Amino acid sequence: MKRLMILLGAAIMAVFVFFTWNEPPEREPYIEGYIVEAGFMRQLVVHGITNEQAADLSLDDVLELEGIDAIWVRKFNFFQYREGQKVRVWVDGGIEESFPAQAKGDYIEVIRD
Repeated sequence: MKRLMILLGAAIMAVFVFFTWNEPPEREPYIEGYIVEAGFMRQLVVHGITNEQAADLSLDDVLELEGIDAIWVRKFNFFQYREGQKVRVWVDGGIEESFPAQAKGDYIEVIRD
């Protein structure tokens, strides 16, 4: 029983470290904007819109807007990122040039105003 408790405690600590020990990279973020859609494995971040627009926009609306930047960020989302949040995003590796662009997220920082 004691071994089981130690193993369970170690597993809980490993999960905690995995989800909280994440430092922002030294380089500049790729984009700063609002999360328009937030899923379990990806988030749609749009630069060039207001907080009010972020709450009401859908993907179809984003595709029709001009003068904005948008990117699908592939990053595991364990309920820390929500629609309407302002974020800075650092990407890892290449960026697929489409609209919206697509990339693997390295780090996402929530901006609290």
